[in-house]
Amino acid sequence: MSSAPEPPRPISAGGFSRPLPGFVECGDAFVIDGLEGGDGGGSVLVAVVDGLGHGKEASLAAQAATRAVLEHRVLPLEEIVRHCDRELQPTRGAALGVLRLAADGRGEFCGIGNIEVQSLAGSPAGVFCLPGIVGHSLRTLRSMPFTMQSGDVYCLHTDGVSSRGNLRGCLPGAPATVARCIVDGWGRPHDDATAVVLGYGGKQSPGRRPAEPLRQY
Repeated sequence: MSSAPEPPRPISAGGFSRPLPGFVECGDAFVIDGLEGGDGGGSVLVAVVDGLGHGKEASLAAQAATRAVLEHRVLPLEEIVRHCDRELQPTRGAALGVLRLAADGRGEFCGIGNIEVQSLAGSPAGVFCLPGIVGHSLRTLRSMPFTMQSGDVYCLHTDGVSSRGNLRGCLPGAPATVARCIVDGWGRPHDDATAVVLGYGGKQSPGRRPAEPLRQY
């Protein structure tokens, strides 16, 4: 006898980016997009982008990636990344991580480059990026499944955030507040920095609201 599916639980997400100190344009960007399901559930798509280098050219690459992600957001993750790879070929390229989480806690991640997914609460995500540069004719892509339990909190961040920092120390709080605390506290002084925090159920997830597409800088 098969077990009943997990009931839908609230998903919340928020992010923060800041440019390299002294620069106006940011070479990092992120997307948070809510995709409503027809059965009363839904999913959230999150993407974090790190354009190579800093300044205007890095920003152009990051913006091209966010546009491609939003344009193709209903496709499987590997296809989204393939579209980004084609769109970024005229640019210097970028690192990219794309994650989709459903209301039942099941998700998948596909990434290239230096985007990290850390657990701030609960079990480790167990997903990672493959080597490469989006925009430089990618050959190998891999979508990796994961499952979040109620109360789990993940952080996706660029390498402008030190992975050795005590990121969990920024909990508790609303996702956008936690993301800014992470960037302010652990952002490297010589790089752009971005963090997106994703909560599933539990006290860290204050309730799912329809997510507008977001991008900072």
